[in-house]
Amino acid sequence: MDTSWMTSAPVVAGALALVLLILGLVLLRLKRGQTRSSEHLRQQNRHLDKELQKTNKQLLEVRSVVVGLGQRVSEQQDIIQHLNERITELEQADNDGRLYSRASKMVQLGADVNELIEECELPKAEAELMMSLQNKIAGKEKIPPLESSPERQKLAARKRSGRR
Repeated sequence: MDTSWMTSAPVVAGALALVLLILGLVLLRLKRGQTRSSEHLRQQNRHLDKELQKTNKQLLEVRSVVVGLGQRVSEQQDIIQHLNERITELEQADNDGRLYSRASKMVQLGADVNELIEECELPKAEAELMMSLQNKIAGKEKIPPLESSPERQKLAARKRSGRR
């Protein structure tokens, strides 16, 4: 077999040119694919940047809303604390009212001053006043008339001293 034609310069040069041409086409194709891939990655990067900016804006909005809600919660806690204090005050006042209601019922049932002092923890003057009021309400004691002028008071005092 004659292999001389394979070793001749024009054939080698042609084969070499063909290989280089094929290699150039392959490289050109790779470069185009890389360019397309690079452009696609740039677009994706721009899209992700826009999404990131949008998300940052939303995060700022959420932060401002949370700060506002925190202030509102703080205000509501202050109001609740005030209301709890007020409820405690009213309950305390109501306990006093219950105490006087109990004392009133005890007087109606015939309790004396000492029982009111012990059971309802009333001072002696209040217990006596409670007894007097309940007796007047029940009609057991006469209610003196209200007198506005000092002259009438003197006259009433003379009448009372004259009866004795």
